[in-house]
Parts: sequence; C-alpha cells; structure tokens
Amino acid sequence: RDLSMEGRMTLCNMAIEMGAKAGLVAPDETTFNYVRGRLHAPKGKDFDDAVAYWKTLKTDDGATFDTVVTLQAAEIAPQVTWGTNPGQVISVTDNIPDPASFSDPVERASAEKALAYMGLKSGIPLTDVAIDKVFIGSCTNSRIEDLRAAAEIAKGRKVAPGVQALVVPGSGPVKAQAEAEGLDKIFIEAGFEWRLPGCSMCLAMNNDRLNPGERCASTSNRNFEGRQGRGGRTHLVSPAMAAAAAVTGHFADIRNLK
Repeated sequence: RDLSMEGRMTLCNMAIEMGAKAGLVAPDETTFNYVRGRLHAPKGKDFDDAVAYWKTLKTDDGATFDTVVTLQAAEIAPQVTWGTNPGQVISVTDNIPDPASFSDPVERASAEKALAYMGLKSGIPLTDVAIDKVFIGSCTNSRIEDLRAAAEIAKGRKVAPGVQALVVPGSGPVKAQAEAEGLDKIFIEAGFEWRLPGCSMCLAMNNDRLNPGERCASTSNRNFEGRQGRGGRTHLVSPAMAAAAAVTGHFADIRNLK
C-alpha cells in the first residue's frame, strides 16, 4: 500500500515476467487521487460512481491462496540480471554465479547457455562488469518518478567515457513534466541523450539498438537474446542503477553514490 502509482505500474508491468497472466493492485485512495482530474477521468458524480465500483475490485474477504510470499524489501540489495531472462538475477554485491551451483539440470543448462551468450565468467564480481550503453525508458520504468530517481544519481556527475546513455520518457506528458522540473537539463549536462517518447532501445527500435557484443544496462522488462539488437547483451536494472552504471562505466551500487 505504500507503493506509489508509478511503483505499482512497474510491479504489474513485470507480472507476466514472473509467470502471471496479469498483475493487479487493489484500488485505494492512492489510485483515486492519481486518477482524479486527469484528462479522461470521469467528472463530478460520474467520478464518485466510478470510485464506488473501483472499491469492489479487491480480494474477496476470507479468500485463500495456494502460496503467500512475503518479501522484506529493506533487506534486498539493488538487483541486476546476469543472464537472458529476468529470473537470472543477483544482487549488485554478488559474483556471477557458477552453473554448477544450480541443482536443477534445466536451470544449470540455461545458466551455461546464458553465460556464454552474455560473455561472462562465473565468479567475477558483478561490479567489475563494464557496460557500453545505458537505456532509461520503456513502459516499465519511464514515468516521472523513474526519471527523478535517475536524475538524482546523474546530477553533478558525467557519463563515463565510451558510454552512450539514452533517456526516453514514457509519454508526452511525462516528458513535459520532466522538462518543467528541469530534469532534462540535469541529464543533458551529465552527457545523457534526452529523447522523444517512444519504445526506442527496449526492442531495438530504428537505430536505437545494440551492436553484437555490446552490453547495456536497461530499465526495460526483457533481456532475452537479441532483444535490444542481434548479439546484444542486456542487463535489467532500476532507473537509479542505470544512471549509476552510466556515470561509472560499470555496474555500481547506488547506495555508495548517494
């Protein structure tokens, strides 16, 4: 319930990557306040009627579940994917895993294939992995809250030599709000490219793509083989972690940069 609407959107956006058909956060006052007054939102009594209906979109009282998973988010270090699916992920403070450490033969074979494609060796610290490009955007992490988080890391710093860093707002209104807050200037002064809204490097749109062997820190939702360009190597990270990689030239723990 403490998640902002932007955070909830990211969570639901990633639901299918976790094996779900869809993700839903029950509407509450955070939802209603976010929707109220927006361009296509109901007005007056129609809004009140809509809220009354939205309040019914929740888990039934007394509902039971096959599994309940509780995560202590405060104990989770910043995450970075090392392989070729979102589930192949470790903390930024960890080393690249050894395929032999996987007991499941399918996961072991998948890890071996992923490391070969990603050009990584097991046992090396993740923070030793250098990157070529950074993509801050996509429907997963390109809302105003995401851009603020990335700008906080970028402010007063410079993109590392040899790194190309793109910032692509998720929509026209997000771009306009970011510019009104001066976020575009922070990114541009730091050496990021401030782009028009669109899909961009999320799926190798137009010329926004990785060349074979190039490595990218990306805030998108998929890191499959070739997703950002043939032979490209994609690591999924948060907006702040992407900005940290851009200014250091490698994966870095944002907790050491703030």
